[in-house]
Amino acid sequence: MTELLNIWFMIISLLIIFNFPINFFIFEKKFNELNLTYSDSLLINTILISNFLFVTSFFSLNLNYLFNILIFCSIVLIFKNFKDYLSLFKKKFIISVVFLIIFYSMSVQIAHNGYLEWDGMAHWIIKAKLFFAGGSYEDLKNVPFNYYPHLGSYIWAFFWDNNFMKYEYLGRIFFIFIFLLTTFSIISRFSQKLNVIEQIIIVTIVTYILKNFYLFGGYQEYLVFFSFFCFSYFLLYFNQNYTLYKRNIFPEIIIIFIVNIMVWSKQEGFFYGIILSIIFLVYSKRKLIFKSAYFFLFLLIISLFVYIKIYYFDALKFNDQIINNEITKNFDIVYLSNKIFLISKYFIITFFKYPYWILIIYSFILLKKNTDYFQKNTFFIPSFLIMICFVFAIFLQTPIDLNFLLPVTLNRIVFAISGLYLILPIEYYLSLKQKLVI
Repeated sequence: MTELLNIWFMIISLLIIFNFPINFFIFEKKFNELNLTYSDSLLINTILISNFLFVTSFFSLNLNYLFNILIFCSIVLIFKNFKDYLSLFKKKFIISVVFLIIFYSMSVQIAHNGYLEWDGMAHWIIKAKLFFAGGSYEDLKNVPFNYYPHLGSYIWAFFWDNNFMKYEYLGRIFFIFIFLLTTFSIISRFSQKLNVIEQIIIVTIVTYILKNFYLFGGYQEYLVFFSFFCFSYFLLYFNQNYTLYKRNIFPEIIIIFIVNIMVWSKQEGFFYGIILSIIFLVYSKRKLIFKSAYFFLFLLIISLFVYIKIYYFDALKFNDQIINNEITKNFDIVYLSNKIFLISKYFIITFFKYPYWILIIYSFILLKKNTDYFQKNTFFIPSFLIMICFVFAIFLQTPIDLNFLLPVTLNRIVFAISGLYLILPIEYYLSLKQKLVI
């Protein structure tokens, strides 16, 4: 019973904390023309607080003090707008209850199967334990695979340390939170076009298809998945409402913070950050001065990443050297063809393992064929091609046996990237619904 109550404490704590620093109701009153939803404010706050925790990870700070400061500031803002929150809860009562039921059910499932999977045990928990014990980034010098990015482990340790029972798995409830925030944000943005029954059906299906308790066993894919989703979600929003933001740098700040989370989440996040930044610079509807500002911020983020890695670990390390003998072997056409065939085979297997990809591809084809959606949102097709090429490049470059590597890694990479295209099946459903109504 005590353990179940502690789960509720963690759920409520997460819901409270991420109402800060941007309080939706205060923001709405001052900038109501920006048309942000409550879910938008939660997404933005999660992005901002994740970056705040990234900064604090470099110092030996008391995690309880940080937690208390964040939750106190958020509670003050909530009480200041308590009537507004109560009104919103009544208005969104059914979908809020569905969110809480799913959130609690998934959290209990993690408690029931509290064990960690291979990478969670071999890599990420070691860093989380270090931060849980009061360590800072500098202390990572003494742990295995110290060059792995640490942000997910630090956030894990942050919430691990801030529950009454100090159970490790309670820190991983954060990953459930960002997953559900992602899936529920889709229906929030389109709530006026969907009735309550449609919202419940869509969010239940999407959540059921995309949940993977194996990945909640200490892996960082849901943090990358969340970052991909936020990038496409806000790039769409800023492009569709570019006149509202044409005089400020708000879009660049949000996107660079998303990229920073990506860079410090996993090794491939460094390259994802470069790809997403190129996509933003090429396909965002922004003035040159703002794109220039973003480019400067991006160079700052990447330079800081490289400097920190070299300063603490003497080199910018990855599991494999970027330039190695495997690249030379690929000049053999037969050898290269066999590798491409093998990667393609596991791609297809992965699409069936995560059926949401089938929905994405199906929606991709029909949106392209029957609508002008991609003429208005031009970044989807180039980003899809770039991501596919990048994934192939990863496995063509590695000297590790692909028969061993592909089954254990490709599915996680493909899952994380799906966050970038999560919205497409919903867009297709709405376009189909509109045609049927007409």
